[in-house]
Amino acid sequence: MSFSEQDLEEFKVEALELLDTAEKSLLALDQGADFKSSFDSIFRGFHNLKGAAGMMDLTHLQAHTHELESILMQFKEASALPKEHINFFLRGIDAAKSILDGNTISFDYAISGPANTVSLTATAPTPTLTAETTPASSQHQIPKEAIDEFMAEGEEILERISKVLSKIESGDFAKDNLDSLYRDVHSLKGTAYLFSFTSLGDLSHAMESSLEKVRSGTHLPSKPLLNGLFQCLNVADKLFKKTKSGISDSELVSEIPQVISVLNAAAEQLSSVNVAPVEVAPPTMAAPAAVKDSAETEAASSIRVPVALLDNLMTLMGEMVLVRNQVLQFSNKSEDLEFLSLSKRLNVVTSEIQGEMMKTRMQPIGNVLGKFTRVVRDLSQDLGKKIHLSLSGTETELDKSLLEAIKDPLTHIVRNSCDHGIETPDVRSATGKPEAGSIAIRAYHEGGQVIIDIQDDGKGLNQEVLVKKAIEKGILSTTEAAKLTEKQINNLIFAPGFSTAAKVTNVSGRGVGMDVVRTNIERIGGTIDLSSRFGAGTVIKIKIPLTLAIIPALTVRCGTGTFAIPQVKLEELVRVDQTSANRIEDLHGAPVLRLRGNILPLVDLNKVLKTGSETNYTDGIINVAILNAEQASFGLIIDQVYDTADIVVKPLNRLLKSLQAYSGATILGDGSVALILDVLGIAKIAQIGQEKTNTSELEDAKAKAAEDLQDYLLVKTNSATKHAIVLGYVHRIEEFKKQDVEYSGQQPVVRYGDSILPLISVNEAMGYPQSELEQETVPTVVIRRAGQLYGLQVDNILDTLSSTAELDLTHIKHSGIFGNLNTPEELIVVVDPFELIEHSFPESSIAKAPSAVTPAATATAPIIQAPIVSGQSRKILLAEDTVFFRKSIRSVLEKVGYEVVTAVDGQEALEFLNKNDAHFDLIISDIEMPRLNGFQLAQAVRQHPRFIKTPLLAVSSRADSKFIAEGKQAGFNLYLEKLKPDLLLNAINQLLTQESSAA
Repeated sequence: MSFSEQDLEEFKVEALELLDTAEKSLLALDQGADFKSSFDSIFRGFHNLKGAAGMMDLTHLQAHTHELESILMQFKEASALPKEHINFFLRGIDAAKSILDGNTISFDYAISGPANTVSLTATAPTPTLTAETTPASSQHQIPKEAIDEFMAEGEEILERISKVLSKIESGDFAKDNLDSLYRDVHSLKGTAYLFSFTSLGDLSHAMESSLEKVRSGTHLPSKPLLNGLFQCLNVADKLFKKTKSGISDSELVSEIPQVISVLNAAAEQLSSVNVAPVEVAPPTMAAPAAVKDSAETEAASSIRVPVALLDNLMTLMGEMVLVRNQVLQFSNKSEDLEFLSLSKRLNVVTSEIQGEMMKTRMQPIGNVLGKFTRVVRDLSQDLGKKIHLSLSGTETELDKSLLEAIKDPLTHIVRNSCDHGIETPDVRSATGKPEAGSIAIRAYHEGGQVIIDIQDDGKGLNQEVLVKKAIEKGILSTTEAAKLTEKQINNLIFAPGFSTAAKVTNVSGRGVGMDVVRTNIERIGGTIDLSSRFGAGTVIKIKIPLTLAIIPALTVRCGTGTFAIPQVKLEELVRVDQTSANRIEDLHGAPVLRLRGNILPLVDLNKVLKTGSETNYTDGIINVAILNAEQASFGLIIDQVYDTADIVVKPLNRLLKSLQAYSGATILGDGSVALILDVLGIAKIAQIGQEKTNTSELEDAKAKAAEDLQDYLLVKTNSATKHAIVLGYVHRIEEFKKQDVEYSGQQPVVRYGDSILPLISVNEAMGYPQSELEQETVPTVVIRRAGQLYGLQVDNILDTLSSTAELDLTHIKHSGIFGNLNTPEELIVVVDPFELIEHSFPESSIAKAPSAVTPAATATAPIIQAPIVSGQSRKILLAEDTVFFRKSIRSVLEKVGYEVVTAVDGQEALEFLNKNDAHFDLIISDIEMPRLNGFQLAQAVRQHPRFIKTPLLAVSSRADSKFIAEGKQAGFNLYLEKLKPDLLLNAINQLLTQESSAA
């Protein structure tokens, strides 16, 4: 294993600290200090340095400190260290420092032991691994600090052993792994015997002995041997946990001889292999640069600082930020330029200090995730499953307090994935999955938060079972269950007391888990979301803030109070003009806002906080903060927006903690107190996604809004009324110089790439007077028709418009007009570009009856083929609830010779089909329609005796993969996006040709 120069330098600093501590203790002994405490300090120094050197693969230093440790160990039960031995160990420390400097040494370890050397294993058996079990014959009690340090170090060693055993079990028999495992077990044994923890010493001694043959390279580790080692590791882990809790467990101690016996038997049965051991050259430390005299030795690059000190510094940093905010606010009102300059400098320096201070609390999330390798391994054996765990993003850093807070929730989720998610090998094989299941945990930064994804490829959530259990437990009524969306059903597992486990085990099934997980995550300002597909697996996404100490926030006013909204929950700010078309509307008695095709529920903060003020929705400007509540986005109506600033989060008084709307408080720059809004709490109060704004109705409304919302390109002609072209018909917008316009006969054209673009004056085609504007260029809207491009010349390009207003089809007496758009501001004439093209170029119309038909290869080829097959006119049923699209599609189809019958929705289309004399060659349907939607219509057609084989074509503005898959399942042959007339005609021709060939 290779280490960076920085790693080696940090190790050197730590090693010198350990040697200095041991040297001071030796010198103190020479002056008559207490033997036992000094002995323990010297031993810990040698022992820790030996372990650290082993981790860094510095075998020379490791061997040297191991010899020093072994010789020192002989004086464990002595009462004093002879002078000659003090000198010996001081020389040993000098030799160790020389090794650190990159020198090769020769050291004589020959020295006599104490006069009355005692056996290191002669201590009477102890009932358990506790500090109180130190033999009564000892002349000195081991200090509690030494015991605590041993416990901390021992747990680290057990974790390293677990990781290396997992590598070896997976087939990685590298000598580095075997040596590392042997060193850690040996270190654990020595330390355990030193502190008279005989039971642990015996256990680790058995592990060490079992590894002798494997380490020599003459034997490979067998499955029974590895299982025996893991069993010993489990017992050792339990011993540590019992000791930390102060509990004595005689049954656990009695288990030790049994696991040692199993391990010894496995070691005896090892098969030898004809493999020569591989010698790996130990890495050497680069010689350091020349150093100055000892008085001028360069300072160490790192020091150890108590966590309490860092916490105090963080608190003071928060106070400094508050003072900075107050100074900035005061300076903005001052006319003193020098003071203003100093305040800005203070702002920069404070921000830099704040950033550096935040780094001191950051720790890699791998400190938590790394422990799950052992958890998954143990559970897979207990449950009889094969589970592979993969970790990524372990270097992602998180505040130390948050890291501690997420450890238990993550552990519960991983255990649930192993128990409930991953199937047994036989079940997985029967369903076509690999026998080994996989759990992947990924951590990364996104949008000022840390995201943790936990994904498994298990059986996923069975929504039918979830709903059934929820009804049985009284969590939902049958009526409420029928209205739930897929996401809401999945989230039922977060309900208190909810569990689908058939039986309660020591792993899970008690129904007290996932609700606690969500509560703990939300308590630290995080969110948890779940998505699952039955039979495919589950993904849980956790979002948590980087820190809870200082956060960026938006300050707002509501009523007479000032409040702060965490920016991590803020998506955008919207100012709604109630006199415009995009005003606040009413949906089922609740205010909503149409925003870019979506319908967002609105929450009035005045009503939530009961300030006594009410928002006037009829006129004026309304401020809306779009917030992310995980389950759904919503708009929060506020009175005024102030500013953004970094705020110091203060905990709420215990009397206010029960209020869902608040998560904390802060002090603003003017010294006033502002409460921090809890976005998730406000969403719960307003019942976002629940009874007040039913999610299924909201989704329907969103879909309908997407269908009804039409985008237009506004253009100016030589008419008093604005004109518009459907934006979906526009290929490009160009400007051509008048001098570039040429003529082919009487037809104006312009060179356009490698082709010729025919030009049509909209004024001339519509019968308007020619424009008298003097302009060098002519704005041109390029339209594609039947594979050919045409240019519509207008006076000016004005803007785009998104509108849900319906087209007025009455009083249309002019060709080239779709209809009139009656917006709240004005009347707009909607141009039919295809009719203008056909009026100017009659030959551009698609042939009505060709002599032969060539089947289209795909529905997406930009080639429009003849619509008539075998000389017969074809009849098409069109189901479309939007007037504009119904008229547009019908116009396109009728102009090429199809007979079209239109229906306003799926129900009316089904009524046409049920008529006895009904005959249709093809059915075209929109998806989102009232009464009976397109999917339901397709299912009904596929069950209709006369139309079971009739081609079905879906045309919708929602053409994402999910809808396409649902459409295919429902029975549609093809799925197209709206406003694609060329593709529509190709698709129709393809379907009719295929149907004719099949007949």
